[in-house]
Order: sequence, then structure tokens, then C-alpha cells
Amino acid sequence: MLLFIILHRPTIRGERIDCLFLANIYIILLVISCFFLDMYFYYITGYLYPNSSFDNLWCRTKGYILYICGYSFFHSFSLQAIYRICRILHPIQTKRQPFNLYVIIFLGQWIFSAIELLPSLLIGDIEYLENDFHCQVAPTNMRSSLTVCLIGFLAPFTIILYCYGYTIYYVRKHNSTIITIKQRTILRRDLIILRRIILLLTVLTSSAVPHVAFPIVYIIIGSLPKWLVSLEWALTILALLSISLVIPRISPYLKTLRAKKRFYKVSITQSQSTSF
Repeated sequence: MLLFIILHRPTIRGERIDCLFLANIYIILLVISCFFLDMYFYYITGYLYPNSSFDNLWCRTKGYILYICGYSFFHSFSLQAIYRICRILHPIQTKRQPFNLYVIIFLGQWIFSAIELLPSLLIGDIEYLENDFHCQVAPTNMRSSLTVCLIGFLAPFTIILYCYGYTIYYVRKHNSTIITIKQRTILRRDLIILRRIILLLTVLTSSAVPHVAFPIVYIIIGSLPKWLVSLEWALTILALLSISLVIPRISPYLKTLRAKKRFYKVSITQSQSTSF
């Protein structure tokens, strides 16, 4: 999908920004996939050689980068929600912003995520799990698990909900002043996108429930089954895989691109038949 986006770069400014949002999401998914493959490689190696230990700085750094990708994934959707509401509230000012500004914002998103997670790395919240042969926030650590869920998942999700709710409020309040068909089309499209983002992130957030549930279970019963961490990541992978398959089907930009391609093919076919 990332290659498809690169090969079909749009020339219209609005479509270029939509393309940038999609490219950013799939770059994050690609990086996360690489780290998941690395994680399972070490898991298999550790299973075959139980006395092996990968407890080192590189292991913690990989765990740190993996969580940065997770934070950036949610921040990417919250940025898209902010962009949609800015386009509704301040259409002219938003349209005048240079494209490079959005590129800088997405780069800043990665830096911001790294800064958010830096305290967790420095105080040792990202630690080596001997039974799973990789580094992550320990499921028995209540403080670090709540920090990851609140800052990485809940905060961006709250921003998106606020953008969606305020957009509905604004549209109902100023419905009589929105007179052009183009304005109504843009509003309808942005509301649909915000609604779909909320549905997607609800699915993904539900996969993060074990991050909060495991420490609570540990406090109650004093131990956790060894297979729970594997289940935790399996649910995360399933959610990310589902989202990566759903996004191309609900993205307005990709729908427009497919419609243009079909129109182009029909035009070529008609011109060829006419020439014969």
C-alpha cells in the first residue's frame, strides 16, 4: 500500500495532504511490523536456547522505539482530526498553509512521541522479560502500564472525540451560513472521516485493554500466566492488521484515486474502439 501511494502521488494540494496522512500511517505500520518480526525472532531463539539472555541496552532501545511507533500511530490520527476541524473552522487559513508545514508537523510528531517516552526509558520502565526474551513495559508494573495507556492511547483518543463532537456542534450552529454545495460536501466528508477514525481507534484501543488489565490481575492474584504477554501482542498485531486492511477501503482519497483510474481506463477503451 505504501508503494501504491508513492507511485500515485497526487498533484492537487488537498489530495497531497490526504496522501501524506496515509503515507505516515503506513510508514509507522511498516516500522512496527519490522520490530514485531524481530521480537518473534528473539522469542523463537530464546525458546530453542532457554539459557540465552538478550538483556542489554539494544533490547531496551528497540522496546523504546516500538512504543514510539505506537504513540506516533495514535498521534497521527489525532493530527488528522485536528486538521479536519481546522479545515472546517478556518478553511481559508488552512488552505494557505504550505505543504512543507505538514511534513514538519509529522516529523515533529515522532520527536514528540520520543520525548513523551524518554522518562519511561530513563527510569527503567522498559525492562527485559526473561520468559519472552524481549524488552517492553512489564505487565506487572501498574505505574508504567497506566502511563503508556493514558498518554499514548487515551489522550489522542480524547482529542479525536473532542474534535468530532465540536465539529457536530459547529455544523448544527452554523448550518444556515453554510450555503455552497462545495462547503457542505467538505463538511460531510470530514465528518465521515472523523467518525471512521473513531471507529478504527476504538477497535485498536480495545486491543490495549490487557495493558491495563494485567497489572490489576497481578495485584489481585499475585501472579500472571506466562502466555499472557504473547496474547497481548497477538491482539495488538490482529488489530493493526485489521486497520491496515480497512483503511484503503474507507479512505476518501484512495476511493477518488480508484474512481479516476476506472474513468481513465474507460476513456482509453472508448477511444480505442472509436479509432477502429
